[in-house]
Amino acid sequence: MKNKFSWRAFISFGLTYAMIVLLISGIMLYVSPPGRYAHWVNWTIWGFTKEEWQAIHTLFSLGFIVLSALHLIWINWRAFVWYFKSKSAAKFNKKREFIGATVLVLLIFFGTVFSVPPFKSVMDLGEHFTESWEKVEERAPVPHAEQLTLTELAEQMHLTSVDEITRKLKIHEINFDNTNSQTLQDIAKLNNTTPLAIYEIISKQAANQKQGSGIGRKTVEDFAAELDKSVDEILAILHENNIKAQAKETLRTIGENNNLPPRDVYKLFSE
Repeated sequence: MKNKFSWRAFISFGLTYAMIVLLISGIMLYVSPPGRYAHWVNWTIWGFTKEEWQAIHTLFSLGFIVLSALHLIWINWRAFVWYFKSKSAAKFNKKREFIGATVLVLLIFFGTVFSVPPFKSVMDLGEHFTESWEKVEERAPVPHAEQLTLTELAEQMHLTSVDEITRKLKIHEINFDNTNSQTLQDIAKLNNTTPLAIYEIISKQAANQKQGSGIGRKTVEDFAAELDKSVDEILAILHENNIKAQAKETLRTIGENNNLPPRDVYKLFSE
């Protein structure tokens, strides 16, 4: 004869699993980076994003509450009531324990709210872990820049025109559908990369313009005439080095599109 299904065992196992998951997800959220950075670089740990860890923690917390309520009401209700009154008199049977638990809960609550040691130290340690993830060179130009569209990014950051941004993305084979509705995060997901990587492609111009200003204004056709070489010969050399270029493009433009200083591009076909 099969054993009868034990709700007591079911609830106990469920509480144990929920407690383990809450412990792990709580630690992950305790040490996770701030949301602005996590979204900017697509931060994950054990394959889960920060939002997924938050969802896991929230839902298992709800599950833990439900199972705890069932455990209290269904299994231990008589024992729980007995704690409040003795069999012989209508008064607390576990008065000291009740007061002790109440004081402990209030101590933790108000100690956390008013940032009193050692509770403050625990939160400060969490802030230390949180801030340790973020690198200066990987910071977003503005908080939650991943939520900006290409049009909004061009306007807020004064980077360049939207047409120039889309041209750079096309050269780097970055797929996108709409400059007014798709955010950097949407485009990054579409191309299996990060908002940071998309932004680096878009903003590379500022770094490259500072270098090779003398030769950067000349086109491939200009150099072909100066060096007594054919345009096709120069383009062939550049293509052999995996550099995309066209005859009428300046070296500055070629450098921007290929993440190279114009002078490095010039060295390839001038030697």
